[in-house]
Amino acid sequence: MTINKKINLSYKLIRKLSYEREEKVMKSDYNFDINNWSSSPYTCFKIRFNLEISVLIVYFLKNININPNHISYIYALSAFVASICFYSNNVIIIFLGIFLFFFKGVIDNADGLLARLKFRTTNLGAIVDTWGGMVSEICFMLALGLYLFNHTSQITYIWLMIFSIIFKSIDIKRYAYAFVGAGKYNQSIFLKEKNNTKFKSKKIINRLNKNIFKRLIIDGFNYNARTMDLILFGIVVELLNKELIFTHYFFYFYLFRGIIIFFGNIYIINKEEFLINLLKNNIKIKK
Repeated sequence: MTINKKINLSYKLIRKLSYEREEKVMKSDYNFDINNWSSSPYTCFKIRFNLEISVLIVYFLKNININPNHISYIYALSAFVASICFYSNNVIIIFLGIFLFFFKGVIDNADGLLARLKFRTTNLGAIVDTWGGMVSEICFMLALGLYLFNHTSQITYIWLMIFSIIFKSIDIKRYAYAFVGAGKYNQSIFLKEKNNTKFKSKKIINRLNKNIFKRLIIDGFNYNARTMDLILFGIVVELLNKELIFTHYFFYFYLFRGIIIFFGNIYIINKEEFLINLLKNNIKIKK
């Protein structure tokens, strides 16, 4: 049996390390300053909300013999439980599902922070964490489909939900990243390499970046905390008013966006330059 070395870090220090890490990651991966409230006040608030609670959780778990990956599995399981809650006719149970989805970012932060404190960051941990995010996204579409079906009795929403999940599950670009071992499938090399002079499709990328429609589909309404919380807030409003108002529009937009991305990725993956850049950016796996 493995005995964990006791971690004597104070709450204040753990909090400081957590904020420093989040600032660095958000800046390097997303070019976002978590201290710039004017650019996106809700995102800054949600990041801090998740950090504060996750630090508190990790502080109490730091000396317990628990594997950080277990928290990642709980994260995925909570998303599944949350989606099932939306099939209920009981408003309280639906609110439980909303609560679980809203707090999922806290669990997502906690597993990584605990792994770093215990020096147990591994490739398996990164895989489980990414997998948990994928499960959460699919479960959210499942929740929307079940919620709309339960409130309209229209079987169409079930079929559209299944369609959406299938498109997400068989995305060829995700498989390409997994096959090559690049990881982080959601960070498109197609967009990141726009300044590479050897990239023959530079003109196409520049046109896409200037395209308002592209920004709406790829950047403006993707699966992130702000978008999901907006939809959850809409569901709360509908439950209080006891009528469907706009959740179905969100659902159709997600479906429409998913279809475009699915076929767009098929187009991208057939570009020789994409595979070349994918190989260049291959992440080496630890042995």
